Amino acid sequence: MKEHLLQYIWQNKLFNFLDLKSTDGSSIQLLDVGKINSNGGPDFLNAKIKIEDVLLVGNIELHVYASDWQLHQHSSDQKYNNVILHVVFINDWQHPSIPTLELNSRIPRVLLDKYESMRKSTQTLPCKHILHEIDAITLSKWKERLVIERLERKSNEILYTLSKNQNDWEQTCYQLLGRYFGSHINNDMFEKLTQRIDFKTILKHQNDVLQIEALLFGTAGFLNKDFVDSYPRSLKQEYAFLKHKYTLQPLNELDWQFLRIRPISFPTIRLAWFAQIMLQMPFFQKIIETENFTTLFADLQPSTYWETHYTFDKFSVYKPKPLGAAFQSILLINVIAPILYAYGKYTDTEKYIEKALDCLTQAACEDNTKIATYEKKLWQKYTAFDSQALLELATNYCTQHRCLQCAVGHAILSKQPQTVLENIV
Repeated sequence: MKEHLLQYIWQNKLFNFLDLKSTDGSSIQLLDVGKINSNGGPDFLNAKIKIEDVLLVGNIELHVYASDWQLHQHSSDQKYNNVILHVVFINDWQHPSIPTLELNSRIPRVLLDKYESMRKSTQTLPCKHILHEIDAITLSKWKERLVIERLERKSNEILYTLSKNQNDWEQTCYQLLGRYFGSHINNDMFEKLTQRIDFKTILKHQNDVLQIEALLFGTAGFLNKDFVDSYPRSLKQEYAFLKHKYTLQPLNELDWQFLRIRPISFPTIRLAWFAQIMLQMPFFQKIIETENFTTLFADLQPSTYWETHYTFDKFSVYKPKPLGAAFQSILLINVIAPILYAYGKYTDTEKYIEKALDCLTQAACEDNTKIATYEKKLWQKYTAFDSQALLELATNYCTQHRCLQCAVGHAILSKQPQTVLENIV
């Protein structure tokens, strides 16, 4: 028995609460178990109980061993002056003035066995062997909650960036897009790039792809050499003027990663794609007005030079390079949906929160080892809404064994026949 498990059992009344008696034989009626306290002080606040015929309103403290009260030195802490009941798993000490309730014989053994089984499981999915007990409605509702949790966390990061950008949504969107265009390998470099070139600077040249590519490739550090091809020579010449005009500081070309990356994902190609999005600015305005999110990146093609190149001065066979469906989904999942959700929170407008959720249902389901753990017959995997829920579950619940905070874990532990609870003596 751990104290957090005892708190969970108390909060959800997963014990035989009929004919309760204190350790001195007084009858106890639970009218309200109280509200769990996540701060310092007693475990449950504003509880309401009856001892014999006396109504008591106050706080409740829980311990595995009654003697933990002394061990934790609660008697000298004023925050515990209003404790009306001491709930323990094992009564090895009697408080002189506070009634004690021992739960040892009132908790179903099957509940403890299930929890111990999940806690000690070495599987990625700790409850896999008993997941069949959970109904589809519980799973569906929990997935919705998981998606909201994930969007909440991502949107908080966006709102923090927004505050640093003096509440400029277009600048924030520009930086967020840049980071995810770098994927995991070059995201830091893309982020540095969007910090060195202000959004408003690019906006001044939004009708000229040559100037936009010159700004991006030049500041990225890719134009600091002599070229054979005429196109990079033109970019270099254009950037020499723009660099002086805007006092730009180029990054180091050697800091960009090309090793073990497919050519279609080279940072040069990503920059060429990014330039095409810059032609569509103000892009944030386009996002909040869009209903069909799959059209945002559907027709994105880099400029013609990149149809026969992956890097400057190295000719390759002609091949159009539209933005791939998988990468489009990454942008919908990590940029479009979170920024819509953040905007909905910022403006207190439910419409944009709903649009964020709708965006995830339009994006394709991700496919990775974490998601594969969850069997399709139990967990629907049709869209990014499903896969984002499962990623949140895997990352922040299953791998951390947070079964007591998980709706699935709760359903498994609380699913006890009433006769089991009533017959514990």
